[in-house]
Amino acid sequence: MATRATTSVAAFPAEVTPGTATPAAARNTFALPPKLLSDAAKRLAWLAGTVGILFIVVETFQQLAQPQLRPILQDPVNRLISLGCVLMAFGIVALHRFKLVTPRTLIALGMLFEILVAWALGIIETAYPFDPAAPVLGMSTVGPWILAFVVLIPNCPLWTLGTALVAASTWPAAYAFNYWRYDFDLPPWGTLAVWPTINYLLAIMAYAISRRTYGNEIAANSAEELGSYRLVSQIGAGGMGEVWRATHQMLARAAAIKLIKADVMTASSARQADVSVKRFRREANVIAELQSPHTVYIYDFGTAQDGRFYYVMELLDGVNLQELVAKFGPQPASRVVAILRQVCESLEEAHARGLVHRDLKPSNIMVCKLALKHDFVKVLDFGLAKFIGAGEASQLTMEGATAGTPAYLSPEVALGEADVDARSDIYALGCVAYFLLTGALVFPDSNPMSMALKHVQTTPVPPSQRTEVPVPADLERIVMQCLEKARDARPPSARHVSEMLASCQVPAWTGDDATQWWDRHLPATSSMRASASVTTHTPPVVRKA
Repeated sequence: MATRATTSVAAFPAEVTPGTATPAAARNTFALPPKLLSDAAKRLAWLAGTVGILFIVVETFQQLAQPQLRPILQDPVNRLISLGCVLMAFGIVALHRFKLVTPRTLIALGMLFEILVAWALGIIETAYPFDPAAPVLGMSTVGPWILAFVVLIPNCPLWTLGTALVAASTWPAAYAFNYWRYDFDLPPWGTLAVWPTINYLLAIMAYAISRRTYGNEIAANSAEELGSYRLVSQIGAGGMGEVWRATHQMLARAAAIKLIKADVMTASSARQADVSVKRFRREANVIAELQSPHTVYIYDFGTAQDGRFYYVMELLDGVNLQELVAKFGPQPASRVVAILRQVCESLEEAHARGLVHRDLKPSNIMVCKLALKHDFVKVLDFGLAKFIGAGEASQLTMEGATAGTPAYLSPEVALGEADVDARSDIYALGCVAYFLLTGALVFPDSNPMSMALKHVQTTPVPPSQRTEVPVPADLERIVMQCLEKARDARPPSARHVSEMLASCQVPAWTGDDATQWWDRHLPATSSMRASASVTTHTPPVVRKA
C-alpha cells in the first residue's frame, strides 16, 4: 500500500531538489560533522589565546630568571618568529570572535598555527648547542605541543597525521637552520636523533588519538533519531534546509521534520551561516505563533546533536499549486476562488499580527486532503517573513539575496523599499491567482532582473486574454486590482480580498466537487502524493542534543 504523504517540499526559497547529499560530509574522510567543527573552532580560539599570552609571559620570565638566555631570546630571528606566533594567535581569536571566517577556514588556519608554534619551539630549543659528552634527557616541547593540540582540537585523522608529521619535522629543520647560522659542533647522531624521534612517535600517537576521537563522534551521530521522532525518507531540499518524513516513536503519528542543511553550518561566510541559522530558528517561532488552520502547524523544535537546528511540522497529504498547475493546467474559476479565500484566511491572521509573508507563491501553497476534507489549503514557508515596523532583529535576509521570488515580487519589494506592508502579499496573491487561472506567469521572462523590472513598470495583460479557460469579469477585476502598481490602489487587506471573492458570480466549488476531482486525478495511489514513501538516501546524522 502506497504511503499517502507529501509535505512542504517547496517550502524553501530555492528550488526543491529531492535527494541532496546530506550524509556525504559524514562519508568524506576530510570532513568534520558541523557540531564537531564548531566546537573545534571554539577550542582553537581558546587555545590560541592561551598560547599567545604564554609566549609573552614565559619569554619575559625567562629573561628575568635566566639572564644567560637573553642573547637567544633577543635574537632578531627568534623574536620575529615569536612575534609571528603571538600575532597569529590573537588573529585566530579575533577571526572567531567576530565570525570573519567559517569554522572550516579557522581549523585550516589552526593547522598552520600548530606548525608555526612547533617551528618557534624548535628554533628556540636548538639555538643552544647539545653537549656532545652529556646524554640527552627528557624530550623536546614540540612533541607534547603536537599531542596537546590534537587532544584539544579534534580534526579529521588524515589531516591530523599530515599536520603532526610536518610539525614534528620542524625540529630537525630548526636544528639545521641554527647549525647553519651558528656553526655548531655536531654531537653523535644517536644523541641528535633522540628528541626528533620522540616527536615523530608522539605525532603518530596523535594520529591514533584523532582516529579514535573522530570515529567516536561519527558513531555517536549515526543514529536516525531526532527527539521523539525517527527519520524515514527525504521529501525535498532547498537552499537552506531539507524536509524529512518522520514517525513518532510512541504515537501513531507521522510528521515532517525541516532540518537545516549541514553545509549551511559551514557556509562560505560565517556571517551568512549565522544569518541562515537565525532565519531558520525565527521561521519556527513565527509559524508556532500562527493558529490559522490554513497555516502549516508546528509541533516541536530543537537542536540536533550535530548542532543543526530543526523543527517538526504536520505532514501534509497533497500537492503544491505549482505542481497542480504544471500537471493539470489552469484551474476553473470556482476552484481558484475557493483556494484563494483559504489563503486569505492564513494571511489575514499573519497580517493582524504584523507579519508579512514576503515569499507567497504557488510552491509555498498546498492543497491537501485533511481528514475527510479535500482541497484544504495550507500556506508554508515563513522563512522570509518580516514584522511590520519591527527592528533590525527581523531583518534576516541573506547577504546579497533578494527577499522573495522574481515572478511574484511586488513593485515595492522589487525596488528594495524598506516600508513593505501587507499589501505586498496582496500583490503576490494576485500573481498566484493569475497563475492558477492561466497557467502562466504575469510577466514571463528568463531574466530575473528584467522580470522584476516589469513588475515595476509594465501593465499586465488581463488573464482572460492569456487562457482559453473562462475567467469571469468580476474575478478578473479583483486579480487586476491586486496587481496594481500603487499600493493604495490594491485591496487594503486579505479580509477585503476574501469578501470581494465571495461576491464573485461563479459557481461554488463544493466539497463533493473537490472529492470527485481528487478521486479522479489524485487517488491514494498517486505518485504525486506518495513521493515521500521512497527514501533517496540514508537518513542524516541528527540525534537530538
